[in-house]
Amino acid sequence: MNWTTQAVVVTGATKGIGRAITEVLTSKGARVGAIARSESDLDRLAASPGARGRVEVAVADVGSRDSLHSAIASLAARLGEIDILVNNAGIGLYGPVGELDPGIAEKLMRVNYLGTLYGTQAVLPGMLARRSGHIVNVASIAGRIGAPFEAAYAASKFAVVGLTEALAVEVGHFGIKVSMVNPGPVETGFFDARGHPYERRRPKPVPAAAVADAVIEVVETGRLERSVPRSLGRAVALRHLSPRLFAVGTRVAFRKELRRYHRELGVPTP
Repeated sequence: MNWTTQAVVVTGATKGIGRAITEVLTSKGARVGAIARSESDLDRLAASPGARGRVEVAVADVGSRDSLHSAIASLAARLGEIDILVNNAGIGLYGPVGELDPGIAEKLMRVNYLGTLYGTQAVLPGMLARRSGHIVNVASIAGRIGAPFEAAYAASKFAVVGLTEALAVEVGHFGIKVSMVNPGPVETGFFDARGHPYERRRPKPVPAAAVADAVIEVVETGRLERSVPRSLGRAVALRHLSPRLFAVGTRVAFRKELRRYHRELGVPTP
């Protein structure tokens, strides 16, 4: 694949996974449109050595349709027609369902799911007209497996998975590819931002660059789905092939968190 001919838009491009995606794209010679909420972060990204001359920036809140559509239109005016969209922007949330703040849960859905939908709708008409393009959604293993205490986050990512699967069938006839990358824990500031650290021994967090490499892989191969690390794909398969066994395994895997929650409620752990 000749990346030097590709115009790629990445949302959430200044930090963590998005920054890693932007860096690997520019290293391959792609022209990148970077979207984020912070203008100062975008300016620093554009001024970084690998990005100079290859990255255009636009400020947007992906949870706002008008804001995101305006940003993508601005980038298309500078980069040309958008060949690839990477819907990466997302936020997390940790806590039991009974204690969730509905307003924060709604924000997760706006950013994680609707932000993906809004971005997709901004580029899709042009892709349909040209009969080409690729949309990559950075979902999550939590969009395949409902993890305890991550219900709101998982629900938003399950929505992204459903959107990806449906859209891939809808537009495949028109030469448009749709893919999703489902990371497990990643070495970024994600867990600090959600207000709860990652406490589990396994799976071990992977570098953000591993997720970026998976994004490159799904674009170059056209495959629908890629888990990061690959071993998480086995958990997804077990979830579908043996739901009861998976449920037992989940309770065992999360016994520490469950016991702590039960103690807080004054209920003996079964």
